[in-house]
Amino acid sequence: MKIVHAPTEIAGQMGIICTELRKRGNPAAGYNCFHTYLNYRGDIINTDTFELLKELDFLVKNADVFHFHNANTFIQGFNDLPILKEMGKKMVMHHWGSDVRTVEKVSQLNPYPLPPTYYTDEEIHNQLTKLSQYIDTAIVQDYEAYPYVKDYYKNVFVVPLACNIEKFKAVYPSPKNNNPLIIHAPTNREFKGSDYIEKAIEEIKGSNQFTYTVLEKMSHEKALAMYQKADIIIDQLLCGTYGMLSVEAMAMGKPVVAFIRDDIRNNFPSDLPIVQATPENIGEVLQELIQNPEKRYELGQAGRKYVEKFHAADLVADQLLKIYEQL
Repeated sequence: MKIVHAPTEIAGQMGIICTELRKRGNPAAGYNCFHTYLNYRGDIINTDTFELLKELDFLVKNADVFHFHNANTFIQGFNDLPILKEMGKKMVMHHWGSDVRTVEKVSQLNPYPLPPTYYTDEEIHNQLTKLSQYIDTAIVQDYEAYPYVKDYYKNVFVVPLACNIEKFKAVYPSPKNNNPLIIHAPTNREFKGSDYIEKAIEEIKGSNQFTYTVLEKMSHEKALAMYQKADIIIDQLLCGTYGMLSVEAMAMGKPVVAFIRDDIRNNFPSDLPIVQATPENIGEVLQELIQNPEKRYELGQAGRKYVEKFHAADLVADQLLKIYEQL
């Protein structure tokens, strides 16, 4: 099965998935036209739309499956989809959250408002309507994103974020460390709830011993090196789920703090070890972890086991191959 992933790399997922698919004997190529300071280094081709279009004829003739990402296809306006559909190509759209999260539905589902995404609610509706005319199957990473797409596609699969666990050495927080390093690494401060975190840090720093570091505008590779030194990692407080930062932190054996909505947590495995926090109680949650190094160590071990069981790249690739076969 020849598989093409395009055109947007999100959280390194395209590269991880393509590498794993190749290990299973499936020629897979990833083409990324979305470039940021994170500079993910997966085994994909970083290009631009103009250069990618030069290869489109070859890809259409030779590939069996087109796995699109982030509500993007090869051509603006999705004008490539009727051609691919007519040729009988298998297609799937992988939505990642910000491409489908409407203000209206956020207000219905989430206790906290989120900043608007790069599309208006009307644009999201129009895009999903057109995409689902030609693509029957969508993939989302968890049940936070699921409600935004479920009414458009015939099939929606929930496939966890993929992690190359063997690339992450577990460095568990020392149970003897009384000055823990807390790291927060927001790519979008408003979305992550960074102001609430920093307000809480200011309130508790007088009565607790710890070091707090914010990582911003840093490449993914450099950020990973910093995560290795952490004793506590704070992900996000508003969205109601966890992202790739949490997965990588748990793979390194770090305790993770995030807000997980109850309805979403119920759809994760029961042993999800992420420490629950909200904008209202983040200070209390951090204080308890700061004062309990043994608990940090235990949470780190639980996180590593959780990622091995739920987010391992080989398990995710197996799930995707089953989906491809059903298209």
